[in-house]
Amino acid sequence: MRTIVLALCLATLTLTGFSQSSTVQEINNIVTVDAAPGPLFFLASDELKGRSPKRPEIDVAAKYISAQLKKAGVKEVTGVTDYYQTFEINFTTPAKEGSLKVKDSTFTIGNQLLQAGGQDVSLNAPIVFAEFGNTADIDNIDVKGKIVITRLGTSDSSSTGEGFNNIKFKQYAIAQRGAIAMIELFWQKDVPWDALKNYLGQERPVLRKDSIPVLLLQGDEDFVASLKTAAEATLTTTGNIVKNIPAKNVIGYVEGTDAKLKEEYVVLSAHYDHIGITDHPKTVNGKTDSIFNGARDNAIGVAGVINAARYFAKHPPKRSILFILYTGEELGLVGSRYFSDHVVVPLNKMVYNLNIDNGGYNDTTIVTVVGLGRTSADDDIQKAAEAYGLKAIPDPIPEQNLFDRSDNLNLAIKGVPALTFGMGITAFDAEIMKYYHQLADEAASINPRYALKYIRSYVLAVKNIADNPTQPLWKKDDKYEAAWKELFAR
Repeated sequence: MRTIVLALCLATLTLTGFSQSSTVQEINNIVTVDAAPGPLFFLASDELKGRSPKRPEIDVAAKYISAQLKKAGVKEVTGVTDYYQTFEINFTTPAKEGSLKVKDSTFTIGNQLLQAGGQDVSLNAPIVFAEFGNTADIDNIDVKGKIVITRLGTSDSSSTGEGFNNIKFKQYAIAQRGAIAMIELFWQKDVPWDALKNYLGQERPVLRKDSIPVLLLQGDEDFVASLKTAAEATLTTTGNIVKNIPAKNVIGYVEGTDAKLKEEYVVLSAHYDHIGITDHPKTVNGKTDSIFNGARDNAIGVAGVINAARYFAKHPPKRSILFILYTGEELGLVGSRYFSDHVVVPLNKMVYNLNIDNGGYNDTTIVTVVGLGRTSADDDIQKAAEAYGLKAIPDPIPEQNLFDRSDNLNLAIKGVPALTFGMGITAFDAEIMKYYHQLADEAASINPRYALKYIRSYVLAVKNIADNPTQPLWKKDDKYEAAWKELFAR
């Protein structure tokens, strides 16, 4: 009996190995050394002028991507025309005048109060203090129809940067519970108030129907204590300047082969925008340059998704694949935010999102998967990397909060397990900063052998996840586990 069991185990291992090897060969036949870098070199070319959403060249990028999806045989989603999900990005210059009145205190714009973009505000409403505005803080209080005041950040140790990175999550969570405005109490000492005033006073992007307005307020502990006995507040701001520009996410899909699993989607995403050109050219590698080509960030990510489209259109997996190329990531995750609020297939059919984004790399033996260890898909991702001689590692620099700084965030907030598959980073060192948002980030500077292995391993990771019969999930006690349970009614 033991002999039979051992033979069956060996046979299963052999078949599994053969299947993996066969898939690798299929991927290699399509994601070739000649074809795979094409999107990278096109999108990072000087002709596209850095792909800023404010420049006309962004439309050339979108048209190229849609043409690549069509050529590959990717289908259009119902309700999407020419693979485009169109919307508007509003650029606002925040209010120069306004005030917050609470009891006998008045705080004015520019002095103790700053608005983080958006429309003019005129509110007289009940207020409530919600500590740091974390899920535990707001679950037990009624915020509906109220102005919610929270401390910037997530804990007493939060830096200003950490606080700003958490604003979108907090804003969304509070808005979902019916709040009408959020005011963040700025108490940190690591950034001067005047620096925040300069930063928030610049033109900023928002969506037309963005979430509740957000303001920053200098407030001490005496003010916090007074809030607990305050019944209402009056909040007004005027002088917001708004201008609109058209924008496009590029979307398509491949239908899965399994009668049941094809109703579920694995989402592949990357942003195709970058930061454009500078008014202050510099000499880089012996030439005068003004174009932020954005090869690493994120033309190679788009190349990864396009190559995945080429492969899956010819070799559909069991689950369906939804391809999304976002605009506006560099403006603050605008395209992915719009998509998550205006999905083209039901959210509860999106079982996983493997986003692809980069700032650079400093180790060509690894891939850095921001969020590895947080979902049940770890093995599928790690085995894909190993098949190409790479090792998948989790985020080695959690203090940078990279998870909440890329397009995976907006689906994660809704409960969809969503990670970012990045090139190998071990630290934010000089090698990373040499290229990150720098003029030197051109396609020719990327190691072509490593780029090919990186793209191929991404495609294989998606294949493994899409064919795995078990639906992926957030691991127990993850920040987004509760949202996952609510989304999938678990």
